[in-house]
Amino acid sequence: GRRSRRHAGGESGTDVAVAPPGRSEVQSEGKARAAVPGSPACWTTEFLARLEWKRLETLATAFLAALGFVARETRVGADGGVDVTLYRAGSEKPVGVCQCKAWRSRNVGVKPVRELYGVMAAEQVEHGVFMASGEYTEEARSFAAGKKLDLISGSDLVRFILSLPADKQASLAAVAFAGDFETPTCPHCDIKMVARTAKKGSNAGSQFWGCPNYPRCKQTFAV
Repeated sequence: GRRSRRHAGGESGTDVAVAPPGRSEVQSEGKARAAVPGSPACWTTEFLARLEWKRLETLATAFLAALGFVARETRVGADGGVDVTLYRAGSEKPVGVCQCKAWRSRNVGVKPVRELYGVMAAEQVEHGVFMASGEYTEEARSFAAGKKLDLISGSDLVRFILSLPADKQASLAAVAFAGDFETPTCPHCDIKMVARTAKKGSNAGSQFWGCPNYPRCKQTFAV
């Protein structure tokens, strides 16, 4: 999602069934460092955790499309709690909604998961998908249990992608890791942010991400 980005499943329904395949070993961190960005060898939890929030949403859109859905990423600055909307081919009626969180330093708790469930009710869609580059708290997983709400963690997503044919793994790697996939995007201006150093106040000397459109846009993220 595009809110609260200061740092970079439940029972599945039949229409949006994205339960993880059999547990396979995720590649080691050493292999992740040796991988070439944009290659299928990038599919490790280490590389996935490096994705900035917008690139994770773009990957989620491409991944869900690879599963056969018509997946549409919402425009920057106006997600309303939904990052990707899912449709069946030939229909304009949504069948599912997806929310993403590229949180590197903490697990996704129950609050955003509960909010997505509320959006499902408001939008009158049966299925929800929550996709995170990290993990979920036990409270979040307990809330989703028994609902048509899939919680996909970073390790789940890696296993999913590694279960796809090699050509799909490669095409998703090209989407996820092309160019600068780590510098965060300003959620208001849709441009890459720049590293700045605070010059005064209690945080003087510390680095942060700022929007290039400052002072018109005052969006900042912690480094």
